[in-house]
Amino acid sequence: MIRLGHIGFPESPFDHGARHFKETLEARFPGRIEVRIFGVGQLGEDKEMLEGLRLGTLEMHVPSSVLHSVAPEFALFDLPFLVRDREHFERIIASPIGDALHDTLEEDHGLALLAFWENGFRVVTNNVRPVVTPADLRGIRLRTPKDPERMRLFETLGASPASMSFGEVFSALRQGVVDGQENPLAQLVTARFHEAQRFLSRTNHVYTPAYPLVRARWLASLPPDLALGIREAARETGVWLRGFLAGEDVRLLAELEGRIEIRDIDREAFEAAAAPLFDHYRETHGSAWLDLVRDLAGPDPAPAPP
Repeated sequence: MIRLGHIGFPESPFDHGARHFKETLEARFPGRIEVRIFGVGQLGEDKEMLEGLRLGTLEMHVPSSVLHSVAPEFALFDLPFLVRDREHFERIIASPIGDALHDTLEEDHGLALLAFWENGFRVVTNNVRPVVTPADLRGIRLRTPKDPERMRLFETLGASPASMSFGEVFSALRQGVVDGQENPLAQLVTARFHEAQRFLSRTNHVYTPAYPLVRARWLASLPPDLALGIREAARETGVWLRGFLAGEDVRLLAELEGRIEIRDIDREAFEAAAAPLFDHYRETHGSAWLDLVRDLAGPDPAPAPP
């Protein structure tokens, strides 16, 4: 049996990925394996579930941004406006970067990264004012994940970031503890954050992957065909999920029309304001991966999805 834990609400990217993985794997190995899904943080927050993997009390977990607290190399995907579109991301994970991320988790942390799933392109909502330029963020109390890189991003852009657990966000928005938040469309709608917000800005500032993880020793203990099948089902789920969520971005944005004020941003102004974050990344991690990611975008990258 595989117990699969994540923090997403029903119909969130985590939920869709987990259910597709379960259906794919159980259909391939009828009667040989069962996947039990525990969403909405039933088994704890991300860090607690990561610890469960290490201790062997949980078979599978799907974190997102928090993973770079385990392996700093994953901070690459916290850089703003770096991943242009899903096709660009596919090229990144097919490059030596993808192999290196797999290797560092397994060799240094004993975790097997089965594939790359998706959380999505993040947008900003708030109750203070429409956000079109970085100056519009000044003074807005914005919830971020418990992620130093994301907090650094919004401090650089002029907001006042406040980290808190995902499950606390709706009540914090309702009570005015924070003015806004940033999440992919599929996450904010399934968690009903839009019901407590007036303005949405299509920033698409960060593309956040999701990472289906198991303990490497547990995977190696399985019959070889089953271990291979788990990896294949996870990879197939990642491809399916990116296509599905591309359609969901369009559908959900149309659904939100008239329910929340939607604005586009001055992308050039945001990219200029975020430039110091790239300097910090180069100082900490070097330029090789950053240069490769930019090369993989191509000479004329497609615009980020809506």
